[in-house]
Amino acid sequence: MRTSLFRQVVKEYKLSAKLSPVFIVSPDLDDVCTRLVDYIGVNFRVREEPLVKEMLTDALAGWRAARKRGDPNVAFVKGLFGRAHDLYAKRYAAFKGEKYNVWCPYEESIPAFEQRQPAGYICQIVDEPAPGNVTQRCAAFQLAARVLTGSCFTRYFENYDVARDFAH
Repeated sequence: MRTSLFRQVVKEYKLSAKLSPVFIVSPDLDDVCTRLVDYIGVNFRVREEPLVKEMLTDALAGWRAARKRGDPNVAFVKGLFGRAHDLYAKRYAAFKGEKYNVWCPYEESIPAFEQRQPAGYICQIVDEPAPGNVTQRCAAFQLAARVLTGSCFTRYFENYDVARDFAH
C-alpha cells in the first residue's frame, strides 16, 4: 500500500500541528485534503511553493478567520479550492529534448501523468495559457468534481455553495 502524498506534504512543510485542530472538528476534511493532494501531486508549481502547499495554507487561513464567526469547515474548503484556477492557467508538460507530452487536466491526475512518462522526461510548467477561458468558479467545480466524493461535493458545493464568491 502506498502512502498518501498528503502525508508527505504535511510532514515536509510542518503542517501537522496546524491541521490537527481542523481535522478534529471536521474529520471529513482529512479525506478531502488527501484526495486533493493525490490528484495534484507535489511537483506542480505555479510560483515558488508547490500549489498544494499554497492551497493548504489558504485553507488554514480561511479556517482561522472563520473559527469564531461561522462555519470554519466551509471557509477551509473555500480556501482550499480558491487557487484551483492555477491548474488551468498554464500548461504542464513532460519534455525530453524536442519531444514533449502535455498533461490533459480533464482526463488524469498529475501524478498519474508523471508516472506514465518514459525515463528521461522532465515535467514542468510551460509559460503558455491553457486553451479556453476557465474562471475561478469553473476551475473550483472542475477540481471538486474530480477529487470529492459525492456526499462531500453535495455538502460543500451545493448545500454550502463555497464557490459562490469565486470569479465567474
